[in-house]
Amino acid sequence: MKIQIEEHIYTKYWIHKFHATVFAEAMIKAVKRLTVEGLPFSDAEIESDDDIHLFIRWTLTVSASINSKTLQNKIHHAFDVVYSRANSMLDDSDSVLILGKDTEEGLILLKRIQSYLEDAGFYTYIIKEQPDKEGESIIQKVLRFGLSSRFVIIENTRPSGHLYEMPHVTKLAELTCIILQEEGKGATYMFEDLYHRLNNIKKFEYQLDTLEHTIEIGIGWAYNYVKSFSEYQKHHLPWLRKF
Repeated sequence: MKIQIEEHIYTKYWIHKFHATVFAEAMIKAVKRLTVEGLPFSDAEIESDDDIHLFIRWTLTVSASINSKTLQNKIHHAFDVVYSRANSMLDDSDSVLILGKDTEEGLILLKRIQSYLEDAGFYTYIIKEQPDKEGESIIQKVLRFGLSSRFVIIENTRPSGHLYEMPHVTKLAELTCIILQEEGKGATYMFEDLYHRLNNIKKFEYQLDTLEHTIEIGIGWAYNYVKSFSEYQKHHLPWLRKF
């Protein structure tokens, strides 16, 4: 049985630290992330009435034999978990910076990666498409977006400017990086030893028909790495220990 859940935001009376439109979009992305994680959600959509009335809707699938009390609890839980995840995504950034060859066939590949991530509920940045700031270098721009992202995906099949950017994001900024590389190909061997030396990066090889599956595996690794690193910090850094 399918139940449609709807949240109505009347923007004139919206009291929240994030703009109503931003939060509505975050709720849609939260539904998509939670769906990927196994919750029975689908059909996320926003209906806007001149940005005054925002309607966020998604579908919850439940058993046809469910009793009314349990159904009520599931509906409340579905709303609470989406609302909470939207807050978390905006507070902690659930975005991904995508680096790699951004011209011709390389850009087509980056767009494919971007499309998959956005369908999965992530905010995404391809650095070429982001506005430049006067007085800001390319590396500063990459680091600006990288440091505000949950993790970085670097498509390393073809040589491009990412070979200059990669040491800065992996070694200097110590960002969590998923390296994607088509089987039997690669932009360079110069970084092969980094995959052994650095824990914050990992290479994943893919075939063209397994790219999306490989990305999902990489995302799982990235989240597990960040969680493991956080636990290590809590145990070894006195100012992060919980008493």
